[in-house]
Amino acid sequence: MNKESGDFAPMESEPVSPEKIQHIQKKIERVIAEWNMLPEGCGVVVGLSGGADSMALAHFLFQYGKARHIPLTAAHINHGIRGAEADRDEQFVSDWCKKNQIPCKVLHADVPKLARERGMGLEECGRAVRYEFFRSICGKNDRIATAHTLSDQAETVLMNLAKGAGTHGLRGIPPVRGQIVRPLLAVTRAEVEAYCAYYQLSYVTDSTNDSEEYARNKIRHSVIPALKEINPSFESAVAGMTRHLSQDDFYLSELARESLSKAQYHGGYRVSLLRRLPQPVLARAVMQAISAVSSARQSSGNIEAVMEILRSGFGSVTAAGGIQCTIQGNTLFIAPQSAAGKMPEHWCVPFCAERTVLPDGRVLSVVPISRKEYENRLKFNNLLFNNAINYDTIFKITSVRNRSNGDVFRPAGRGVTKTLKKLFNEARLEPMLRSNAVILESGGTIAWLEGFGAGEGFCITDKTQNIAEIIIV
Repeated sequence: MNKESGDFAPMESEPVSPEKIQHIQKKIERVIAEWNMLPEGCGVVVGLSGGADSMALAHFLFQYGKARHIPLTAAHINHGIRGAEADRDEQFVSDWCKKNQIPCKVLHADVPKLARERGMGLEECGRAVRYEFFRSICGKNDRIATAHTLSDQAETVLMNLAKGAGTHGLRGIPPVRGQIVRPLLAVTRAEVEAYCAYYQLSYVTDSTNDSEEYARNKIRHSVIPALKEINPSFESAVAGMTRHLSQDDFYLSELARESLSKAQYHGGYRVSLLRRLPQPVLARAVMQAISAVSSARQSSGNIEAVMEILRSGFGSVTAAGGIQCTIQGNTLFIAPQSAAGKMPEHWCVPFCAERTVLPDGRVLSVVPISRKEYENRLKFNNLLFNNAINYDTIFKITSVRNRSNGDVFRPAGRGVTKTLKKLFNEARLEPMLRSNAVILESGGTIAWLEGFGAGEGFCITDKTQNIAEIIIV
């Protein structure tokens, strides 16, 4: 071992038998075959940090690929965090690739600076930088191979368990995600080290692996050893659990995907259809809808908050990544805040008292009620105050539309005329709700405004006998 350079050939107390190595290699090959990780005609970009796991994977893929004509490219990232140690790792990887005539691509990145600029955590930013780099050198039909092991899987499951994850989180690291493949997910870290010892593969060690400042290291050094005292085959037990949970999650996710597709409507999703879904399917549908507009990781709390406004039928929630989830009538809209604040294209449809279909899927109806019924219901339902209109004025209404620049409104009984912008600001109305607030128009005058009620000349007075309720569903 060379302590200064940090690279060494691992030694075991007992020699590693060829039979053991053959068993390890067969497990890797089975995972590759089961998940069709390396289809015919593909190339492979392997993430090569220089650690034991990535060295074992690179060595295996190099041998495996030579026999099957699968070209291999190594990719290494110097994150600009560990100074001389990171430079040592880069040199080690470059030398090994040169010795074995493997193309090697290296990226220098100032991850701490990028994390600050992107408003991300250091670990999250480092992960994003890695995969951005891998994809930049990966061809259309190529695969990105990362060296996650069964030991990493167990640590990830425990990390997710500590965060209160559901089925999706407890299934751990997927063997395949798009172009990304993980051939080592069936072998433990101990088996990786045995592989390195057998083939006399040197590797470097990351000094941060021993730091208890990182939650994963606490799990690796303290929690897993304790669990192995209870069950020496703990990692294999985790593998069985994640396999079953993955099957369940895949089935539920497919149901969610089909349901979400059926619920799509005018840039949003029909609330009435989503609310009928069983909770496990609805949670996945919400996750998929948010993932369609943002790669930010969503906590279970974010998803539950969106499900809550779906259950209540109104409201707005800001999810991770600045994603605005807002219900307007029968439609759930999900968009980045920057997009949510922009007024959509102006719309206007002819008014029909019995049934006016709005562009967002809602239906507006005008239902006559008696004066007595109005007064009785007003005692129990204050919303009726804003939904009522003088039925004798309905004939004057010509169209239903959303807001336009310069719109003004004279609310009944207030004796003032205000711009909609000022009115909405005073009410602290969400941007997306402002954009599609329903307006009943009469000859250029706003007769009724959703959420604010009837205007002067269209409101209920002491002398009004014919009253109507405006219903939007």
